[in-house]
Amino acid sequence: MTDELPRWNVRLNVTRAFADYGDLLSIVGQHFRTFQQIEAFLGPYNARQRGLKFYTPPTREQLRAVCKQGGMNDVTYFALLGSVIRFCENTKGTRALPTPHPSTVHSIQLPEPAFELTRSSQNATMSTHELRVPGAEPVYLSGVRSPEAVKFVILRPKLSKLGTPSPNDWEALLFNQNHGYIANWVDTSINPRWSGIYH
Repeated sequence: MTDELPRWNVRLNVTRAFADYGDLLSIVGQHFRTFQQIEAFLGPYNARQRGLKFYTPPTREQLRAVCKQGGMNDVTYFALLGSVIRFCENTKGTRALPTPHPSTVHSIQLPEPAFELTRSSQNATMSTHELRVPGAEPVYLSGVRSPEAVKFVILRPKLSKLGTPSPNDWEALLFNQNHGYIANWVDTSINPRWSGIYH
């Protein structure tokens, strides 16, 4: 299994009439807490499996029992469970998921059909598209050339100069392949210990 994360096809700035992204931050929190629960379960689970002759990945039912959906939309939640099972099958339990920390994991993963990307009616003169996410007001992207090709979206706050996520500046990563959910996705490789510290 490769350690490389999939590369996005397009990275665009996210805009709104008013730079209030509280609804998106709330969704990030929901996704983060769900990921935290899965990561906390997998460590001990995989440690127990190492003592057995053959590795058995966790089942969807086991993951659902320990990892509550907590406001995450159905499409993303079930994609997350499937992705974690595939991750365990591929690594045979020898690799851990990224350690949940807000500086390294602070994004919203949206497989198709958990998002809607359409041309914006608010600005007909520019190539602006509206991105709708369950549980949030729409955001706007300029420069989307082939909206029909977009199969997977990651929404995240941009990193500030201190390496922490900025609540007021967001970006969207658009993928032409539907990855479902990328279990080992990290938004930055910064060491959380040094996040927010001037050097």
